[in-house]
Amino acid sequence: MNTRERLISITSDLIRKKGYFGTGINEILKQVAVPKGSLYHHFPNGKDELIREAVYYGGESQMHKYGNALRGKPAEEGLAAMIDVMVEELTASNFEDACPIAAVAMASGSIDDDIRAACAKVFVGWQNDLAGYLERRGVDNAQQKAEELYAMFEGAYVLSKAHKDVKYLLLQKKFIAVILNS
Repeated sequence: MNTRERLISITSDLIRKKGYFGTGINEILKQVAVPKGSLYHHFPNGKDELIREAVYYGGESQMHKYGNALRGKPAEEGLAAMIDVMVEELTASNFEDACPIAAVAMASGSIDDDIRAACAKVFVGWQNDLAGYLERRGVDNAQQKAEELYAMFEGAYVLSKAHKDVKYLLLQKKFIAVILNS
């Protein structure tokens, strides 16, 4: 992994744990073990450009995890496995990790609009990927249902993190069939 990739990867990990405002340039540079000049060499626009790239990286990484959970399974089973990925991430990190996109999107009212747009683009990509998965399994109105499911899952993820209790995510499994069959 080259310096640029390490900067993006470390930043993605840090924003999962600390959000946008809690992730500082000095901490990133220390973890990657490079001077400040390296950051500006790879990201001339500084922290906001790096955060935007970390959002895309985190989104792709997360979608890969979800894709593995969904792969080869019927819709209801795959979606339940996707929730299990979220539960595992929260419990394995002792509730320190957050959704890599939501962690930044929550601050989007006071940060660069390009970062907010990157968050929106990742969420739309996730929804579109899920809609394709649902369509391939014969689910009607797949796009609408993918949007409903992601809204439900993200909300439950935030509540589970806030309460340090995965019951909010696990509760969503009861509603998967309701949405799929609506």
